[in-house]
Amino acid sequence: MSTDAPEPGGKAALAALAAETKALVDDAATEEQEEQLHLLEPLTAEEAAEAQEDLGPCAGPMSVLRHAREKRKGRKPGSKNRRTDDTVNYLSQFGPDPGVALMRIIGESEDAMIARSRQLDPPKKRMSYAEARAMRIRAAETMMPYFHGKKPVSVDATVRGIMLVEEVGGHRDQAGVTIDGIVGVAMDDDSEDRGE
Repeated sequence: MSTDAPEPGGKAALAALAAETKALVDDAATEEQEEQLHLLEPLTAEEAAEAQEDLGPCAGPMSVLRHAREKRKGRKPGSKNRRTDDTVNYLSQFGPDPGVALMRIIGESEDAMIARSRQLDPPKKRMSYAEARAMRIRAAETMMPYFHGKKPVSVDATVRGIMLVEEVGGHRDQAGVTIDGIVGVAMDDDSEDRGE
């Protein structure tokens, strides 16, 4: 039986870390659900009276109900979720920010990536220039929205096509047709019956 302590990067340490992170996420989800469950409870008489007082005596029952429910809402729009911040703070102690890691990949040249791969990797798994370049491009694509927003899409609303204008006049049996400025002669259905 071995009395050695488990190595810091071993499977046991990773499993414990994963279990601890899962427990944190589950606790955060449970607390947020409990915070939102009170929104489904019926209004108290005090809440209805406060809403009626805010809106005035002429307000209808649906307006009062809607106003009271809006006042009951949890976090204000745009406020940060405290649990998300706690999770980020906890996870950040184990490694760098993902944005920082991506920017380091973008900033490193392909030659430096290949040289490091030669030192660390076995011959069959060494990085090629194309793989290093692809890794830098993927990192740059991931970070692009943080530096440059999307431009609005322009729409061409020009209508194109053939304009057909029928002109009636001149000879009784014929009608003039204009297609893109060229006048043609169209026969009406009666002229076919007469053999013209």
